[in-house]
Amino acid sequence: MSTAVRPIDKTALDRSSGNYALIDTLRKWGITFFSGVNGGGLIHVTKHLEPYLGLQHSGDSVPRMQTMGEYVAGFVPLGYYLASGRVAGCLTTTGAATKLGSSGITDAKLHNIPAVYVIALNSTLSIGRSPLQDVSEHGMNIIPQLRAELGDACIVIDDIDSLGDRLELAQSILAASKPVAIAFHPDILSKDADVDVPRRERPRMLDQIDADRFVNEFPQISRGRRVIIYAGAEAARCPGITELTTALSETLQAPTVWSVNGANAISSDNPYGYGYISFGGNDEAMKLWRSINSDDVVITLGFDSGEYSLNLGSIPAGHVWHFTAWTSPYGHQDGDFRHRVDGDYRVVRGDIEQTLDYVLPKLRGVITDRPPVNLPKDLNTRTISRQVRDGCVDAIAFYSELHRSWRPHSIGFDDVCTAYKDRQYVAQRPHPSIPFHTVHDGSAMGGAFGLGVGARAADPSLHTFVFSGDGCWRLYGGALAEAANIGMNLFIINNGRYAIVDKGLEVVIPDWEKDRYHGVLQNIDFVAAAKAHGWDGYRLRPDLGNLDEILDACYSAKGQSVLVDVPIDADQVLGLNPRLYNLTTDTYL
Repeated sequence: MSTAVRPIDKTALDRSSGNYALIDTLRKWGITFFSGVNGGGLIHVTKHLEPYLGLQHSGDSVPRMQTMGEYVAGFVPLGYYLASGRVAGCLTTTGAATKLGSSGITDAKLHNIPAVYVIALNSTLSIGRSPLQDVSEHGMNIIPQLRAELGDACIVIDDIDSLGDRLELAQSILAASKPVAIAFHPDILSKDADVDVPRRERPRMLDQIDADRFVNEFPQISRGRRVIIYAGAEAARCPGITELTTALSETLQAPTVWSVNGANAISSDNPYGYGYISFGGNDEAMKLWRSINSDDVVITLGFDSGEYSLNLGSIPAGHVWHFTAWTSPYGHQDGDFRHRVDGDYRVVRGDIEQTLDYVLPKLRGVITDRPPVNLPKDLNTRTISRQVRDGCVDAIAFYSELHRSWRPHSIGFDDVCTAYKDRQYVAQRPHPSIPFHTVHDGSAMGGAFGLGVGARAADPSLHTFVFSGDGCWRLYGGALAEAANIGMNLFIINNGRYAIVDKGLEVVIPDWEKDRYHGVLQNIDFVAAAKAHGWDGYRLRPDLGNLDEILDACYSAKGQSVLVDVPIDADQVLGLNPRLYNLTTDTYL
């Protein structure tokens, strides 16, 4: 028998504390992946986490922490959720780290994405004694800031006896598709705690009364009227939605448009598809959307209300039916969007997928007297110059070839650069092999890098593509080393500009000299930088001659991440930005 002394399980010595209870409770809810940087007030929480060292640790149900700079880490849970439907977390220690991670908090709120932000406060014993990174009311005063943004979703652990109740509240908020910030005083959370908050699934519900009211009222109201369907991000969260939206479009003979995230609720072969609206919107979709009047009926599947979707406007239809299961999404007033509709507004509560599955059989054969609909094949009518500067790719050819080349089991993210208006304009319709996501409502540059990191950690079987700008790079470039071994694909749209600013100001302040636009960027050798951080790297040739080789490398990569430098001419304008015209008036400045 061996006489070797077994090492002490130090973790077991602290399993009575609130630190352990927090991590273990989240584990019971299925939340086991966290991203951030350790230190300060976090250390007695993070000691209960195993390290996440690469894709081999994905999905093993062990609570793990990925070391990642806080700006990037703030977005990681969003990509994790969008790729898998599972909740993840971000860890920020006391002070500046919380502010760095807060851009991710904002986009989680604005896009109704459940995520957990674990935030360390100062010890209660140090408050009033000028502690390092003072977040109390004497310093940064961080709690009122978080509460101003999150309301009740900013949950403060200032009494160990209330830990169970606070975690119950956190779970209910996450179930409503919203982020939570769990802020704690380290000396409080280190006390002994007896907590049992089991996982409680929120059932997907059908509201029978609302659904039957729609079935009874809609056929008469819509008779002889044009019906338009608008798909938003909430619909895209439903797993079996694309067949149902096609069936709805065909049953109602309704031209159908979508937001950039709502596109994931639409089949590429929906014959009534008119395209993306607003920011980067397709020409046919925008012509249709601008033609809506009081004689029309609109069905919104979800309600993407942000400026890049509705451009601060209202829907001018005579009747709007809003299908939703969300109780208080971003942009609501008193739980709904009546204030964004000019005519009659009615809500059909319940899970969108279940509701459509219920109402569609009841509508077939009942919907009559439909006006004729022109079904366009080409959704764009503008003439765009294909002449670009020497050394640059023709962006229309680039995005067209990509759209033809996507392979199954892919996922894409657009950053705050020209890609997030140009890609969808050229693509026109969603691709069946690759959903694309953007968290554009917060418009935080560089956030898509964290989304890609989160997606790869959530599901390594997904080939993950991030389209980011040379300006966006400035916000995450130092984090490349930590993502070198996860097999992510990063395309840098390199135009030497803050191009959305640079081109936008030609509309907003056209009479001013261009050096006052402050949009020029210094050149970076992105391939050399990527290789210095452990990535593989390629430069796309202007004639796209090596694009197939690059995509083969992206799809064959199992561990090493790949960066692609894409030279773009900032003066080649593809997708349009209707928001610019808001900035030319005193009303919205």
